[in-house]
Amino acid sequence: MDNLADISTTPNLYTVNKIYGYTRVSTDKQENDNQKHIILEYAHNNSLNIDEIIETTVSSRKDRENRLIDNTLAQLSNGDTLIVYSLDRIGRSTLDTLQIIEDIKNKGIKLILIKDNLSIDPYNSNPYNEMMLTMLSAFAQLERSFISERTKAGLAARKAQGIKLGRKKGQQVKSIYDEHREKIEELFTLGLSLQKIINYINIGSAPSLHKYIKTRGIEKRLF
Repeated sequence: MDNLADISTTPNLYTVNKIYGYTRVSTDKQENDNQKHIILEYAHNNSLNIDEIIETTVSSRKDRENRLIDNTLAQLSNGDTLIVYSLDRIGRSTLDTLQIIEDIKNKGIKLILIKDNLSIDPYNSNPYNEMMLTMLSAFAQLERSFISERTKAGLAARKAQGIKLGRKKGQQVKSIYDEHREKIEELFTLGLSLQKIINYINIGSAPSLHKYIKTRGIEKRLF
């Protein structure tokens, strides 16, 4: 843990506002206490004062919102620090984890992963940490390839069995925006730009939201 040992003494280019801990366990039978203890011990050993530890008990199979990671990030600001026991506590896959790490970096938040011996600081790059992230990116690309190949193989097998592929005519595909539809309509009615709506609900992109608004008939109904 040599790379993490000097975190409290390494000069930062910004002032740390608050320090948060984040714990997650997969079932009710497990306890957050062990992760919480490790985080508090790490903070003590590095002269860091934890402002709050956010504890969650939910399966990693749940989406980001249900795992409360987005709710956690919403509480943090530029210059804050988030301490987590390990990578697998924040993401359910390599792809998911990398996206969350990217979101954390974009918000100017410092991420400390105790078990993985990583300290990801958007303002202070570290060659070791950058190498680890590069390796994770490579694994993510490999994961994408595996998913793509499995999907193609599955579709080919269904086609060979004579199963008609594709959705039925007029069938509406579930969207990531569905659960936010009421808020999207409200903000859209108020005249907010698509990007501002995206920033508010914290998912998606302006082009995909524009497509959602058109396919759901929101634009036509509101105007």
